[in-house]
Amino acid sequence: MPKLPAKLSKLLEEVSLTENQAAWDCHGTAVVKHKALEKIAVSKNIVFDAPQIIASDVTQKACVVCVTGHMETATEWSMGEAAPYNNKNNYPYAMAEKRAKDRVILKLVGLHGDVYSEDEADDFNLTQTLKELDPDMRRAIEKWRKGFLYCTIKIELDEAIEQWRRWVEKHKPVSDLTQYVENVIDTKLMELSE
Repeated sequence: MPKLPAKLSKLLEEVSLTENQAAWDCHGTAVVKHKALEKIAVSKNIVFDAPQIIASDVTQKACVVCVTGHMETATEWSMGEAAPYNNKNNYPYAMAEKRAKDRVILKLVGLHGDVYSEDEADDFNLTQTLKELDPDMRRAIEKWRKGFLYCTIKIELDEAIEQWRRWVEKHKPVSDLTQYVENVIDTKLMELSE
């Protein structure tokens, strides 16, 4: 893990998260998990206006939203985009919102450009990492990711997660790829807990 900016380390400490719980390394750049940024937003009393949908096409699974957030006297806004070319999950509206909110949070706390949110990092790192894998490992990772997308009940997901953990322990794939699958797991856990 690269050394985190002091400001981020302090914010994580304020929300009782360790660096390992809240961030990961993407080829030398720190990437902060969405759930950590959400906790930071709550602790800093960041409030968001309702998102503005700029573009929307349900059949194409594409969405662009503008999110505005406020912290004390500061206001920031950002776009979030999700479409088949930059989003692999089945929830483009939720992903667009997450991307926009994460960027706004990073702007408001003064970290935009110093670190990335996990939803941004997915785009610029994953394609290259997958290309560098041997074909068998690439197929295995895709099989795991797709398998989690099809879990429909919590007990099924819990069993799949347990099997995934054992597989990771045995095969030890690079951390970028485990994070790729873990992001799908996090999204599916949220979906099944609603």
